Amino acid sequence: MAQGQRAAEELAGALAAAGFTFPSLRGGYPVMERGRVELGGIRDSEASRLAAWIRERTENQQGRERGR
Repeated sequence: MAQGQRAAEELAGALAAAGFTFPSLRGGYPVMERGRVELGGIRDSEASRLAAWIRERTENQQGRERGR
């Protein structure tokens, strides 16, 4: 469970740096001896904002790759 908890803390920190909070984000019990992270639930407005944030960065990255 320690691997999942470390990964959850790392993800929570990265999300917080980007302005997002997942209140129920936590490490879960391992599955097939692999760490697991449970994202839990967030408000619909936060999910939409996160989707837009990811989409913007993905499109920016794809644009830079095409411009090479």
